[in-house]
Amino acid sequence: MFGRRTQTRPVSGLTQRHVRVTSEGADLDGCLIFLGDQLVSLLVRLQPGPSAAPEHRHKWRVAETYGPCKALARSPLFDTPDAVIDWIARRLPLPAPRAWMDAHLLP
Repeated sequence: MFGRRTQTRPVSGLTQRHVRVTSEGADLDGCLIFLGDQLVSLLVRLQPGPSAAPEHRHKWRVAETYGPCKALARSPLFDTPDAVIDWIARRLPLPAPRAWMDAHLLP
């Protein structure tokens, strides 16, 4: 479509913070993903056990999404949190362009 931008958001705008998450009575490795100072996603690492398929153990999945990541709830499994950040960065919409003229300058 004419005028549509196809660029992706730079990964540098996304940061991660590793945390421990308690879910269903088990402690899990977790990772919070921030866009600037806004929380956009919670990742958890799948633990060995009967509930996870052998090929899925120790993989990372998106557990929760917030704000601009809300539409990214369905995601594949990833080997590392960095791979998730790359995947998110390619799918986040770009911020609205800044106005080229301040409103107070208009007549």
